[in-house]
Amino acid sequence: MKLSRALLPTALAGALLLSGCAGGSPTADSAGADCLAPGAASKAVTVSGETGSDLKLDSKTPVNAKEMQRSVLTEGEGDVVKEGETISVSMTMFNGANGDVMQQLPAAPVPFSKDQLIGWAYEGFRCAVPGQQIAIVAPYAEMFGDTKAADTGVSDLTEKDSIVLIMEFGEKGEDTGATGEPGTLEPSELLKKAEGTAKPAPEGFPTVKLDKDGAPTITMPKDAKAPEKLEVATLIEGDGETVEPGDRVYVNYRGVIWRTGEEFDSSWKNGQPANFTTTGVIGGFQKALEGQKVGSQIISVVPAEDGGYGAAGLEKMGHQPDDVMVFVLDILGTVHAK
Repeated sequence: MKLSRALLPTALAGALLLSGCAGGSPTADSAGADCLAPGAASKAVTVSGETGSDLKLDSKTPVNAKEMQRSVLTEGEGDVVKEGETISVSMTMFNGANGDVMQQLPAAPVPFSKDQLIGWAYEGFRCAVPGQQIAIVAPYAEMFGDTKAADTGVSDLTEKDSIVLIMEFGEKGEDTGATGEPGTLEPSELLKKAEGTAKPAPEGFPTVKLDKDGAPTITMPKDAKAPEKLEVATLIEGDGETVEPGDRVYVNYRGVIWRTGEEFDSSWKNGQPANFTTTGVIGGFQKALEGQKVGSQIISVVPAEDGGYGAAGLEKMGHQPDDVMVFVLDILGTVHAK
């Protein structure tokens, strides 16, 4: 599930128009714009369990919406999130056609910025307050754009279905502008792909072949057992700036499951690099990035319990609890934390 896009900080002229007051739902975001309106579909959503881990959709299916809707299921308390702040969020995504879980993501801090979050995420976040749980119902195209349902890896999902997304918000972080959150780079400032000195992969690692654009094909070694500990290796050593802890890093990456070779995530397929701070991702990503140079290509082999999402997290994502993830990452640019 992709949340991040390039970040372009903006000044909020309407900063005095905060409407997220204690004890009620905000009716407008921090800039004074009305919150996304609820609709019949989002109002009818009921859930039980813990968001991001074992949430279930209890309301009747199918759930359908012709346009995106947002309803508050549980009231929060405090001021609405502002541009530049971070807010913790856990999420569960359901297929509205049958109520099947598509993805469960445990709580993690996410920077809030209009230009960093894709449309559905921005609409979910911009009126968020701590403690709030919301339901978004949206047609397939508003969540996945032009991506074919067959390419999402979700069984039984079609382009005619609606998506039900539950978000639950936790604590906010301080304004990132005041705490040294790294800035951003323009696309023209990024490398197109990894470039530098090729390095042989250690024995027993998957093999990686690149197409003309640099996108990797990852092949597991025949009859080899997946490692039980996190393993990271450099395939191409760049000569750019060194990525430091807390930096914002721009990467193209592909992730596959060792057991099947199946791709489960790819910024190459999404058509643009991802960016995030090194302290805001799983350990298998963080350890693959920090200390490396821009231009490098890194392979990270990530067991569930050593740098990964954990057994429960993998199962919620539709994988086996002991599956090992393999990531190949091209480091295209970095912005140092201040």
